[in-house]
Amino acid sequence: MLNVAKINLNNLLYNARQVKKLLSKKVKFCAVVKADAYGHGGVECANALYPLVDCFAVAITEEGVSLRIAGIDKDILVLNPIFSCDLERAVRYNLTLSADSLFQLKKIEKESKNQKRKTKVHLIFNTGMNRNGVDSLEELSVLAKYVNNSKWLLLDGLYSHFHSAEKKRLLKRSLNKFLLAIKVVKGYNINATCHISASGGFLQGVFLDMVRIGILLYGYTPFKSKKISLKPVMKVFAPVLKVRTLYRGNFIMYGSKKVLKKQKVSIVRLGYADGFFRQKNSFTINNKCMDLTAVKGKYKKEYVCMENAEILAKKHKTIAYEILVKATIRAEKIYVK
Repeated sequence: MLNVAKINLNNLLYNARQVKKLLSKKVKFCAVVKADAYGHGGVECANALYPLVDCFAVAITEEGVSLRIAGIDKDILVLNPIFSCDLERAVRYNLTLSADSLFQLKKIEKESKNQKRKTKVHLIFNTGMNRNGVDSLEELSVLAKYVNNSKWLLLDGLYSHFHSAEKKRLLKRSLNKFLLAIKVVKGYNINATCHISASGGFLQGVFLDMVRIGILLYGYTPFKSKKISLKPVMKVFAPVLKVRTLYRGNFIMYGSKKVLKKQKVSIVRLGYADGFFRQKNSFTINNKCMDLTAVKGKYKKEYVCMENAEILAKKHKTIAYEILVKATIRAEKIYVK
């Protein structure tokens, strides 16, 4: 039996509207639905958000294609440089592609020419995170010029990412670098959409031409902020198999640690194969097994294994993002309004 993830689309829309309230009409709203919309269901969330947002962002080609097949016809930006094996589908499904080298641009151009389809491209500029992106304005200018001169490519945008959005001094340093990059790209296409803020930059008030909103949509902030009111979108429930009475000296689950007192425990169909951490927490007895967990107390039919990802993340010394993307690995998604 699968776990059940109840996903409240009304809460999703509430969060999106809270974001939209803070944006002027000139700023585009890009909904980030990568990683299956952070575990919430990419297609379902994109369809719900469609009337409120201008475009979508995904991490890999497959995610963009799935949205197209589902009928999403707005721009879909793939946030990582394209792999050669994905080019044919990416161009055919009219995805907006990211690039940070001439090699990539030439590959995209060749495939676009083969299909006789013009492809939108967003160039990536490195402002300090040091993952994707060109490092110099000179190199950026070379790429922008190449795209601008191509019959089969459209210089649709430029983006970067704050590595420390919560630190205003470091954010400003990255932003200043990006503002110089914007001047370069706008010199080739004044209408290019330039964006650097994900949820963190948005909370710091950096909007530019567009913001890319991910974690805020699903009810959480990347750092503490009073700027916005949000509602968690997902709860996950696991079925209870049986209730046991344990006595002092009994064992439970793997390991030689003995129970110290008489107590009721519920055996729940939940394990680390369901995306939850193996290590015990204050609610469980001993570590989780792959498919089962012993939970303190008596539960009748179901156990709420995730109600607030932030609380669970703190218990395991991680972030809500990691909890969310794993929580529905082995769960049936049920959408409620």
